[in-house]
Amino acid sequence: MFFKTLVKTQSQTIFNKEIEYWNQLINCSDHRKILEKIARKRTYNTSLPWEDALQIAYLKIVEAILAGKFSGQTIEDFYRWSAKVAKNSIVDCIYQEKNRYCMSLDQYVSETDVSLLETLSNKSNLWEYLEIEDLALKAAQIIENLDQYYPKQKYKDLWLGRVQGKTQTQLAQEMGLTQSTISKRWKELENRLLEEMEF
Repeated sequence: MFFKTLVKTQSQTIFNKEIEYWNQLINCSDHRKILEKIARKRTYNTSLPWEDALQIAYLKIVEAILAGKFSGQTIEDFYRWSAKVAKNSIVDCIYQEKNRYCMSLDQYVSETDVSLLETLSNKSNLWEYLEIEDLALKAAQIIENLDQYYPKQKYKDLWLGRVQGKTQTQLAQEMGLTQSTISKRWKELENRLLEEMEF
C-alpha cells in the first residue's frame, strides 16, 4: 500500500513538473507573440475575437501535449509543432462558428410549406413593404364593405379587374357596361376608398 502511494505521489510530482515545463515553453514571450500573430491573422474579418481564438489555441496545445501527440526532439520542434496546432485549432473554430449561424434559405417556415427564400422581400426597405401590405389588406376590406353597401356599383369586381391588370375597355365588356361608366365608377371607388382610409 505504501509503495503504491509513493509511486502515485512520485508520478504526480513528475507530471506536475512536466506541466510546468510545457507552460514555460508555451508562455515564452517570443512564442506567445507568434501565437498571437496567428490568432489575429486567422480571425481577421470573422466574428471570433482574436483573444478567444488565442485561448482556444492554448487549450488545444495543452490537450495535445497531455495526449502525447508531440514527438519532436528540440524546443524549435516544439515551437513549430505548437504553432501548427494553434493555427489548425483556430481554423477549425472559425469554421464551426460560421456553420453555427448559417441557415439554409431552402428550409421551410415552421408548420408551413413556404421556404424562407419565398418570404424574403425584394424591396430594400422591409418596413415600407409591410406598410404597403398592411394598406392593401385594409383597402381590400374597405372595398368588400363598399361592395356590400353599394351592390349595384360592383366595386369588388371593378377592383379585382384592376388588380389583374385589365383595361377599362376589358372591364366594360366583361361587366356589360360602357368604358365611360367604368371610368366614373373607378373614380367614385378611389374617392370613397381614400375617404374611408382617411387620406
